[in-house]
Amino acid sequence: MDVAILQPLDDLYDAMIYSKDHPLGAAARKRIERQHPEDPWPEKIDAFLTRDITSAKPWEKVTAVQGGFLVARPDKAVFDKYIQFIKEGNYNKGRGDGSGWGGLGYGGFQGAMAYQGVVAYYYDILSPNTAVELNVCRWNQVAADVIHRGPEKMEEHHMQCREYPRKKLPDGKPDFASNTECEDCRNTPIEFVKTVHYTACKKPWECKIAHPRNPRDQKQKYRLQNLVNVTMCMDLVREWFELRKDFEDELQSASGGKAELSFREGAFGSQYFLGYCSGDGRYVQMKPPPDDFDIRRLYGV
Repeated sequence: MDVAILQPLDDLYDAMIYSKDHPLGAAARKRIERQHPEDPWPEKIDAFLTRDITSAKPWEKVTAVQGGFLVARPDKAVFDKYIQFIKEGNYNKGRGDGSGWGGLGYGGFQGAMAYQGVVAYYYDILSPNTAVELNVCRWNQVAADVIHRGPEKMEEHHMQCREYPRKKLPDGKPDFASNTECEDCRNTPIEFVKTVHYTACKKPWECKIAHPRNPRDQKQKYRLQNLVNVTMCMDLVREWFELRKDFEDELQSASGGKAELSFREGAFGSQYFLGYCSGDGRYVQMKPPPDDFDIRRLYGV
């Protein structure tokens, strides 16, 4: 699983379950860090999501939803609506204006025909003002660069935030020049991070120690060498292995010692992999619990 939950999600659930006027609902809304805190809250919250700003381009109005995270209110009607527009297949090839779902720009980016484009189109167009966009450095953190560094020859956008600007010039056009103030997710302290999505930082079980990239295509070198903070990536990888270790320990305890602990003596990158990698790319799999073990015992049931 390429997602790690580092802090409880209770505030998201409370904000969905309770109204803005309820004490629990109001308190939860105050604590939730949103990507755009200036926006009004929906009257009824149907979903929390994050955007794939790392893959966005400053001049494109539409930004994909980042995979790995979606907290949604269960609703059969919503599911049916998804099925309906996907079966219709109103999708145009290409990227930018006129592309993608409904010809409204939801195309061309990674996952546009699947999750990342489908979910964005649904909550932006088919069901607007029902989803809340969360802060990408706190929620579903991929720890990747959110500044545009090419390789497209768009010098006027160099070092601008990848997210499309919200500020307008007096003539109503987007204020690209001032679109430079965005939090650097590569350096967000782990204690602030709620959930992690291991994409730019690679999958923990690949047992790879991160190094600055040196691509064959030298036009990509500047962008890719700034894509991640390798120290932060390895710190986040360690968090994943800490969760694995905790789970195994809890499993053994709940099974009365019947669950067998896996090998933990791997010396390769042990400061990150906690002994679960015996070499580069050599991941030690977790031992399965006994066949008669009731998983509910992990939760005291």
